[in-house]
Amino acid sequence: MGKVYGVLGRRRAKILNEVMKENSLVIIEALLPAVESFGLSEELLKSTSGAASTQLLFNGFEVLDQDPFFVATTEEELEDIGSNLGGEAPNIAKLYINNIRRRKGLRVEEKLVVNAEKQRTISRNK
Repeated sequence: MGKVYGVLGRRRAKILNEVMKENSLVIIEALLPAVESFGLSEELLKSTSGAASTQLLFNGFEVLDQDPFFVATTEEELEDIGSNLGGEAPNIAKLYINNIRRRKGLRVEEKLVVNAEKQRTISRNK
């Protein structure tokens, strides 16, 4: 059960109901963003060694309250985000957009190298 909840937690699912049936069958009802549902059954099968299965039903739309193109500019915004994140908060809306664009084969504007240093070759004294 813990592995199933781990997979659902990583995919930002909201658990609604859990019902225990006979023969140690457990039915979990959860709300899962449609973007996060891609590859869910494969990940569940892999993490539970084939013991879990999925049934997905569309429930409706929900608007994200984040701006995918938000960039912190003022000192107050930077303080709200925190200095340990380097001035950038994890933006779930932007993450969803980038994942969809990547899956469709479209261009994604990302920095490939975040912290780069010049490579040095250390020669040995002979």
